[in-house]
Amino acid sequence: MYKGNLVRLRAFEQEDLEANHQYVNDAETALAMLRGFPLPASFSDEQQWLSQQTSYTHGEYQFAIENMDGVMVGRCGLTKIDWKNRSADAGIMIGAPWRGKGYGTDAMRVLCDFSFRQMNIHHLKVAVLAFNEAAIRCYLRCGFRKEGVLREDVFRNGRYTDVVLLGILEEEWKPQAQA
Repeated sequence: MYKGNLVRLRAFEQEDLEANHQYVNDAETALAMLRGFPLPASFSDEQQWLSQQTSYTHGEYQFAIENMDGVMVGRCGLTKIDWKNRSADAGIMIGAPWRGKGYGTDAMRVLCDFSFRQMNIHHLKVAVLAFNEAAIRCYLRCGFRKEGVLREDVFRNGRYTDVVLLGILEEEWKPQAQA
């Protein structure tokens, strides 16, 4: 378990299934997070996803995010890990009732620290739909820098939207770790 000021990152447990299912099926969450079709996930879909989250997974590592009261407030993790180049995609989802309380920023700081200091990752990357301003602010607060824009890359709500690419390098994180 990895601890921040507001949250802990821990392994998923079976008890997380219902909250996770609720969070991923929130329409606002699906529209802001998913690049593909924002389809609802069935309970069995989430059960299957949860059953695949293990510390023995290779190439994808996911954490449940819980607040200091032990309530699961979201999830975060690393995907597309490239061990040769020491890079990975990071991602985070905070459940609708828990947004705006600082949990996302704290969880992302813990995930960055884990990635750089425990996994020896050199470059963390994220791709965010341009209208998801809260997520962009979260990543910028954690030290990520804008690396580019994929113009009109995703079709959402009847129109094309840009995808903002952000990243942080290991040496850029070191000052953050001291804070």
